[in-house]
Amino acid sequence: MPTNLEEGGTWVPAACWHNCGGRCVNKVMVKEGVVVRQKTDDSHEDSAEYPQQRGCVRGKAQQQQCFGADRILHPLKRKGWQPGGGENSNGAMRGKDEWEVISWDEAIELSCQEIKRISDEYGPTGFYCKSPDATINVMCGCVRGWDTTSHGTYTLGSDMIGLPGTDIGKANDRFDMMNAEYVVMYSSNPTWSAAGTPTYYFIQAKEAGVKFVTVDPMYNASAQMLDADWIPVRNGTDMAFMLATAYEMLRLDEEEGDIVDWDFLNAYTVGFDADHMPDDAKLSENLKDYVQGVYDGTPKTPEWAEPICGVPPEQVTEFARILGKNNKTYLLHNYGMVRCNGSEMIPQMLMALGAMGGHMGKSGHACGGAYHANCGNYGPNLVTAGNAKKPKTTNPVSTGVRQPQLYDIILEGGGEVLDVSNSYANFHEPIPTTLGPIKGIFHVTDATLQTSLHQKAGIEAHRAVDFVLTRAQFMTTNAVYSDIILPVTTEWERPGGVTTCNREFVYCYSKVTDPIGESKTDQEIGVLLLEGMGMDPALAYDTSETQQFFEQIAGSKIMGKSGEMEPLVTITDADIAEWGVEGEAQEGVISLADFVANGGYQFKRTPDDGYGFIGYEDFVTDPEANPLPSASGKLEIYCQARYDLMASFQYDGIEQFKPYPTYVVPCVGYESTFKDGAIGGEKGEYPYIMYNPHYLRRSHSVFDNCPWLRETWANPVFLNRQDAKEKGIEEGDTVLISAPAGQGLRTAAILDILMPGVVGVPHGAWVDVDEKTGIDRAGSDNYLIGAQYGGMGVSGYNNQICNVEKYDGEALAPDCDWPQRIVSA
Repeated sequence: MPTNLEEGGTWVPAACWHNCGGRCVNKVMVKEGVVVRQKTDDSHEDSAEYPQQRGCVRGKAQQQQCFGADRILHPLKRKGWQPGGGENSNGAMRGKDEWEVISWDEAIELSCQEIKRISDEYGPTGFYCKSPDATINVMCGCVRGWDTTSHGTYTLGSDMIGLPGTDIGKANDRFDMMNAEYVVMYSSNPTWSAAGTPTYYFIQAKEAGVKFVTVDPMYNASAQMLDADWIPVRNGTDMAFMLATAYEMLRLDEEEGDIVDWDFLNAYTVGFDADHMPDDAKLSENLKDYVQGVYDGTPKTPEWAEPICGVPPEQVTEFARILGKNNKTYLLHNYGMVRCNGSEMIPQMLMALGAMGGHMGKSGHACGGAYHANCGNYGPNLVTAGNAKKPKTTNPVSTGVRQPQLYDIILEGGGEVLDVSNSYANFHEPIPTTLGPIKGIFHVTDATLQTSLHQKAGIEAHRAVDFVLTRAQFMTTNAVYSDIILPVTTEWERPGGVTTCNREFVYCYSKVTDPIGESKTDQEIGVLLLEGMGMDPALAYDTSETQQFFEQIAGSKIMGKSGEMEPLVTITDADIAEWGVEGEAQEGVISLADFVANGGYQFKRTPDDGYGFIGYEDFVTDPEANPLPSASGKLEIYCQARYDLMASFQYDGIEQFKPYPTYVVPCVGYESTFKDGAIGGEKGEYPYIMYNPHYLRRSHSVFDNCPWLRETWANPVFLNRQDAKEKGIEEGDTVLISAPAGQGLRTAAILDILMPGVVGVPHGAWVDVDEKTGIDRAGSDNYLIGAQYGGMGVSGYNNQICNVEKYDGEALAPDCDWPQRIVSA
């Protein structure tokens, strides 16, 4: 008889813990410590109003994150490394050396010995870590790296122009999308970037008759699913397209009427025209006059924009009509278009287009983000996860250096920087800072070396220091270029946690299995390091991880009938005794046992439940009582404060910018593909414009080691069919991608749905450098990107330049057949 895998097994809500936009439910059947089955949300019947929080293929591959053959099971030391610095470190062998298994005692002793030495000689600025944790703050401190990363230029002063932080929270509730006539998905592909429930909201809108429009270099998976009209815009040239759209809206309004919502512009914005300037303006210029060519003699017509952005004039005109005030239009964006060089003013320009059509503050109209777990469903959270009480620690070093520049600082042994912090959306004016040598690098919970640009220099920077200490579950890029690796548990091996997934759902996950091998949690590792340094671990960790899990549950909240957040979970004295924790009894709407067993709680919605949300509604209803966070309290299309902040960074190219949106020539971008930098001239050495789309195989770089996903989703380079034909490249050929910063290999995927002249290198492949040739066999996107920057120091991930050609060396085998990075005991 066949074995019944479920007999004697237990279903456990398991973490799906990576930075994926879906934030879905993951449940596993555990039998004798082994996961034998897996499923997603089945806690209630699925319906449009009350959707299950269904997982995607990445969640289903989570088993290979916990139980993968490539898990690091023991502490590891690079054979050629010894403490003491200098020649002892043998840094040139990082990434090439062999590994040896050592004990935890030896790993902690060696690590602390080297940390103490570097601290004594160089102080806290002798270390670098992208995202320091409590252990590092207490142990030694470090210089931090900052990067505009996911939200691009929305991280930089969005509140100054009147937007809410990174502009995530001002679109509308999911039920209101049915009231729209058009939904514009600008630089947005949630089917890949937020796979799961968010995609379902857009499907429902399509079924309700809403028409979709996509603005993107590629007719992406979301556009195909939603049968969207496609406006193809070259990556990094969105400002030209947007300015031309504004020009057409003004022209159509003058010739036909009823396109521009002048009442909205006049009441709720400043800086669009000369009659509505902010009080603090230092320049007598405005967006309307700039668009119409008053200042430079060049009206920003569709014909002006076409050579730059590639959009035919008739499509610009049609888009301008869609944004007209009499259409119920959602203008939703993700952040790919602002992860580009020269994109500093895109947030103001997209906001201006929404305001020109009056698409804010009323049903069926929206202008805002379509990002991550709340994609398509915005509004105040109806349920939230609680927070654990932990000691507050402070990094003794305030200095933050732009990430790619930091690698150069390491290689140069120190230098002068403008410290603008790295607080991710709260940048301050720069402070001139002199840094000494950085001799130690820590990697904690991020994938810094893999996911930051200027990766080739980053590898050399790792080889230049005395010591690299990494916590890792696998032989990630961070780990490959380290000296000591401390094996850390996955979330499946920890007591549990609670996560706010979207405005309607909090997820509670529990322990699946005991720690694999000798792996330990981050807190356990932190305690060992602090003890090894002769410090009191309670300075960073004064409660157990079980206590912290309990506090997350106890602190979870639900929107009550009073309109105030109230306790979500009922906790009894018996529960507290059973858990062996400290706490107080409370009354909620679900018992602790059910909350844990069900995997969290979903707030049940109906279209008329009173919890709907219209972005900017309170502001539009009464702007004086509900001012926006800008200096004027309005949407600032001309914003002096944000411009002054940008100018204070003293980066190159500032002379092109104004306090209102203008087209600038980026430090690297489409113009750079031409020999003399002039569009339409002779093409240069790197004639293609390259971008790095997120890809369903990976969540950033996570999951790239999973055999199931490697087999299902290859590691391609996206090429336009016409470009491939001109280069003699056919489907499946190995392609050499060359950029000023480096070279990489990928397998050709030839598409008819990608703009000519554009090359797509899906983000996140783990770098695999051939030390003889310097070519990256994995084609890591960031190995192809350098350190150029201007304006506000934006990380230009999506408008780099490259060349492609058929590779004349050995063809790549499918990477699902590549050996895993396994270190045996």
